[in-house]
Amino acid sequence: MEDGIHPREASDRLNIYQARFDELWRKYTTYSGGEELFGLSVTQYPELQRIRKELNLLQKLYQLYNIVLENVNGYQDIPWVEIDIEKINNELLDFGNKYVLKELVHTEAVLLIIILEG
Repeated sequence: MEDGIHPREASDRLNIYQARFDELWRKYTTYSGGEELFGLSVTQYPELQRIRKELNLLQKLYQLYNIVLENVNGYQDIPWVEIDIEKINNELLDFGNKYVLKELVHTEAVLLIIILEG
């Protein structure tokens, strides 16, 4: 992970890296199938498994970030006379309850976003 980049740019970079990783994962699946087909022991790549899990968590994190950002930016378009603070507060609480995954709460990326946005 690189320090000092904006979360939006990190999200874009993640999408690029995810596409590259998906190609690598496809090759791994194909080669593992070939090893199994020819009776060879399937080579395990624990680092590849770890990266896949981390990318999955990062995808969820940045999807949440983008959803929250879109909603919060939408609040700026509401005229002052039409603002319903209770509704906005409930929506924000729902993000915390519905979308924040327990796996994400303790990740370094969450802390970075909080620091960068705070």
